[in-house]
Amino acid sequence: MRVLVLCAEVGAGHVTVARTLAERLRRRSEVTEVGLRTDLDVLGEHLGRFLTSSFELHLDRIGWTYELAYRVFYERELPRRLGQLALAALGSRGLRRTVAAFGADVVAAEYPVLSAALGELRARGRLSVPVCSSISDPAGLHYWAHPGIDLHLLSWPEAVAEVDRIAGPGRAAAIRPLVDDRFLAPPSRAEARAALGLPADRRVIAISGGGWGLGDLAGAARTALDTAADAIAVCLSGHSDAMRGDLERSYSGDARVRVLGFTDRMPEVLSAADVLVHTTGGTTALEARVAGCPLINFGTGVAHVRNHARALARLGLAEWAPNRAALGPAIERALAGGRPEPLDTGALPDAAELIVALAGSGRRG
Repeated sequence: MRVLVLCAEVGAGHVTVARTLAERLRRRSEVTEVGLRTDLDVLGEHLGRFLTSSFELHLDRIGWTYELAYRVFYERELPRRLGQLALAALGSRGLRRTVAAFGADVVAAEYPVLSAALGELRARGRLSVPVCSSISDPAGLHYWAHPGIDLHLLSWPEAVAEVDRIAGPGRAAAIRPLVDDRFLAPPSRAEARAALGLPADRRVIAISGGGWGLGDLAGAARTALDTAADAIAVCLSGHSDAMRGDLERSYSGDARVRVLGFTDRMPEVLSAADVLVHTTGGTTALEARVAGCPLINFGTGVAHVRNHARALARLGLAEWAPNRAALGPAIERALAGGRPEPLDTGALPDAAELIVALAGSGRRG
């Protein structure tokens, strides 16, 4: 059995989830080969490069243009449908060529643009192999979910109802979240703090801007220290050298602030922290839930980030502090409330097992 996993390197979260899925698939005896593509060139070289550069430009550098596109092509039904059709039409040749060249028995996509295009091709009978959509967001799932997708794999169990509304009932399954296995058996607080060189007797507030280092991280750190003067703020600037430089200049000589770039030590960070302040939602929010770390979404955010913050607040899974004035009280509540229980993943099925079963059936789930 050959499984092709597709994602996009837009931010770091999608690639992290896709690599986790690929690794779990490789452990299955039925799977002879797993292919992993982390680029949108599978849609065609020109379209892929255009979309990748557009996401970075409009989301990371401009902002308001991404917000406008989201309001038009996500929130309005007719433009959204036209967008799905356009993705399928423009990406059809590239996707079908990629699937055929690998000889895939099943395809798993971890990015909404890819899921929308594949779902449309599958619905129109232009793709013969089953398709799964791995969904690592808790809400705002148009494009992620599609009636043509055979099976939607949900790392947030709360997302089942939304997928049922979009794709029809019976096409969604809550799975063991696609996070690094270290989050499923995290180190103790004492072990994590020792590994990171953090004091055992101080409160620790982690502040993350996601893979791109977005948001007002310096302001969040200042608010955190004003709220809890004895705390240590661990600021995660992702791949953004500019953000890291700004933080290091802003807090030069302040021993209460530790600045990290992109790190593979998030299991230790989330085990060590008393609370996580996060600006972009996505995979880091999922990791916090699995690890049992209190989460505060900070900032108004744009488009899907704002939707995630609202959804998690509505579900009681996180607080949403749209500005610094709201962040201080939210931190106080989180520190007073202690850590929640980690998500119980024991009864949830493994995504790789479901993908293998779907490929073996040769038909829609």
